Order: sequence, then structure tokens, then C-alpha cells
Amino acid sequence: MTEHSPGPVAQVSDLRRRIGGLSLRLRTAGTQIKPAEPRFIDYDKIRLPSGELVGRKKVIVMSGGCSVPTCTMCPFTNFNNYGHDDETSRESLLDQVSRTLTRSEGEPAYEVLSLYNDGSFFAPREIPRNVQVEIARLVAAAGVKRLVVESLPQFVTEQVLGPFVEALEGVRLEIGIGLQSADELVRETLVNTRISQKSFERALSVMAGHGVDPKIYLMVKPPFLSEGEAVSDVVASVDYLTGLGVRGMTLCPTRVSPHTVAWELWQAGQYTPPNLWTVVEAVRLVHERLAVRVACVNLRGSDFESVFPDACPVCADDVVDALMRFGESGDAADLPADCSCRPPLEVTPLDHKVITARAALLLNVLERAGG
Repeated sequence: MTEHSPGPVAQVSDLRRRIGGLSLRLRTAGTQIKPAEPRFIDYDKIRLPSGELVGRKKVIVMSGGCSVPTCTMCPFTNFNNYGHDDETSRESLLDQVSRTLTRSEGEPAYEVLSLYNDGSFFAPREIPRNVQVEIARLVAAAGVKRLVVESLPQFVTEQVLGPFVEALEGVRLEIGIGLQSADELVRETLVNTRISQKSFERALSVMAGHGVDPKIYLMVKPPFLSEGEAVSDVVASVDYLTGLGVRGMTLCPTRVSPHTVAWELWQAGQYTPPNLWTVVEAVRLVHERLAVRVACVNLRGSDFESVFPDACPVCADDVVDALMRFGESGDAADLPADCSCRPPLEVTPLDHKVITARAALLLNVLERAGG
């Protein structure tokens, strides 16, 4: 390294700044205000950390969206009223939740409500604190047994969580946190999420003090990683989380959606979503530690345009079906059998120097192309 060359820390800092800037530039607010009604409602079965299989209603309310939309693969800001925060009023949010909780004739039975807002539920810029508590009261009165919301850990504080849990009146709370990776370079630079290890572990401590269950999301193959590095990243992340006593984990294979850094890389021929067999391998390698669930909406979704993880035409649907069965059973026997299309995979340790150099090179490609 010459006298004028930036050191490793400066290189990573510069890379993080450039990736974050590109990610924000790719966001689009749109000019048309979307209706104040949930943009997504679905029903399925979900396995609780205890292993019990229960019915779930999943709802994504229309909101002003994420107040920290820096992640390199997240398309959600393009499907809410991002950039139009004033248009999503307190009354609108409460009305959407109230209508969500009004059980209609013929509605599938559920005891878990996953209530998402395309961002952080506990961020006051997204959902004001008094509205958070009023939503908790609505849920408590509706006979729901478990509520699942999502948030960045910096918004999960004693001052916020205490009144919210009290208003739930015994409804079990689960908070999803998109940690994405236990590796700092992968998490804070390649994924570009605003989560530090300190803020994450502090949030876990606050949650534990209130009997709140953590649900941690881990990415499979974030932008700039290879298939082999992706598996290594998942294994190390699961080891880190189980060491903290976390049992609720969901693997999220990266899907590629417009207006994201991942999409720009894919368009430039520099990135592909993980092969489905890479996802299977990651599940197999961590299964003895934990029967992780795979977010199958990331494998076969319909709520927005995406390029999904894939395999060959012969096995792809069967692999997704098998991962869905495994998500309900947690039984390794439900994982898919092999296929001749399965590419060779060498699990590769994360070499920060190699990954940083690769990411910088690929970012140069995007910047020259006008990304």
C-alpha cells in the first residue's frame, strides 16, 4: 500500500458511502398517492419457535414506508407512499388495522397476526408512538394470540416497548429484525442496513426483559457475495445468533427487484439471485443447530416484480414446494432430493479484503454505466 492509498477502514467507509448513495438515488416515490388500504393480505401456516404450527394472517398496511431506506436489495419503498409521509395519517393507519381485525365470514382461522408497514413499526416517523399503542389495544381486543411486527433495533427501546406490551394485555409479541448477516462488512456495507452489533444486542436485551420473542431475518447471498460465500455467511450468522439464545430465524433468499442496487448489478450481468440448491445447502448445514424457516415469498412471490432464486425447469417448483413443507414441519426429511442440475458448490470463508475489492470493482461498473 502506497503512502497515498486509503487503508482498509477508509476503503470500507468509502464503499459504504458510495453504495448507500446509489441505493438512495435508485428509490422512487412516484407521483400518484396509493389508496390508504392494506397493499397485501395473505393467510398461511407458520411454525412457532416452540414448534407448534398455527394459522397466520399477514398484512402489509399502506404507509409512508421506511424512514431509513438504504438497503441494497429492498424494493418496499416503491410500493408504499414513500416520499408522501403526510398522506398516511394517524386515522388512516388505525382504520386499516381496525378493518384488518374485523373478521369476515369465511375468513380462514388464524391466531397470529403479522402486521407490517414496509419499514420499522416502532420508528416514530413511520408510526407515531400514540398510534403504536392504540394499535396494540385494537389487537388485544380482537382475540389475536400473537402479534408480529418488524423494526430496526435502534427503535426498540424501553420507553417504546414498555407501554406497547402493556397495551397488548397478554398478547404475545414477536419482533422481526432484519439483521441480514452477523458479519459487519456484509451487513453494514454490502446490504447497507443501519444495524450495528451493539444496537442489535441491546434491542435483544430490551425484548427479553419484556418477554418479547425475536424473529431474526438472515439473507442468503446478499449483493456482491458468491454462492459459496453466501452459505458461509449464513452458517456463521446462525452460530452467532444461537450463541445469543435466539431460536426464531428466517432465511431470506435474495430476490432482485427494480430500483435497487441488486437490480442494477443483475442488469449489468454482475449478480444473480442464489441458486435454489444453495438455499437448500445452507438449510442443511445449519439444521443440526436450528430448523430455520425459509421465507418462501422470496422464492415465489406475486406482490411485486422480481427475479427469484431458481434452478432448472425440472426441479425448481419441487424445490420450492419442499422448502415450504420444511418451513411447516422443520423435518429434514422434507428437504428436496438432489437434481442433476445442481451446480458444484464450494463453501468459501468470507475474506474481507477480497470481497471489498470485488464490491468496489462492481460499483465502478455501475457508476460508469450511470447507476
